[in-house]
Amino acid sequence: MKKYGLLLLPALFAVLSAAGQSAVDTVPRGGAWARMEVENGDTTFVMSLWPVKIATRRKFKDRDEQKQYYRYVRAARKVYPFALKAIELYEDIQEETADMNKRQRRRYVRHEHKELKEDFKDQMKNLSKTEGKVLIKMIERQLDKPFYTIIKETRGGATATYWQTVGKFWGYDLKDGYQLGTEPLLDDALLDYDFGDAVYRY
Repeated sequence: MKKYGLLLLPALFAVLSAAGQSAVDTVPRGGAWARMEVENGDTTFVMSLWPVKIATRRKFKDRDEQKQYYRYVRAARKVYPFALKAIELYEDIQEETADMNKRQRRRYVRHEHKELKEDFKDQMKNLSKTEGKVLIKMIERQLDKPFYTIIKETRGGATATYWQTVGKFWGYDLKDGYQLGTEPLLDDALLDYDFGDAVYRY
């Protein structure tokens, strides 16, 4: 199972290629805010709180489904910081290289890729197959692009085709992208994170 992390490592380097020596940390979330309003002698406190998800207790059709759901939940919790960083860096790459020609863009990405590699190597190589899958789906869901397209845009068509071939060997098609409703258990697991909208088609 750990070998899947080795498969994802170079592919994710294609996305995680613009932060140099940045550490991987979950984006801090600020606290709630409150203000006091006084009108006609009456005092009212107005507060803003983080939204929460309220749902009934999930019913599983069998124990295997229950185990799969919690497997996704644990994986999502672990890879969420990586997904945040990957999305941020992908958007940075697009912005920084917008006015570059192909040669300049390739040189820029190659340079940042080399510096970033040491930061993520030990953390990424130990991902399980499920953790790697959830990480990719988080990124695809937020960017609304298949992982194949993301690699192609950052590292070129040849690299994307190579990893598509390797991915198929492991039973994963990088061209599929995130498709809401295909895996309801995964959709539910990702609702607790800041990716996509809480919309169901089933």
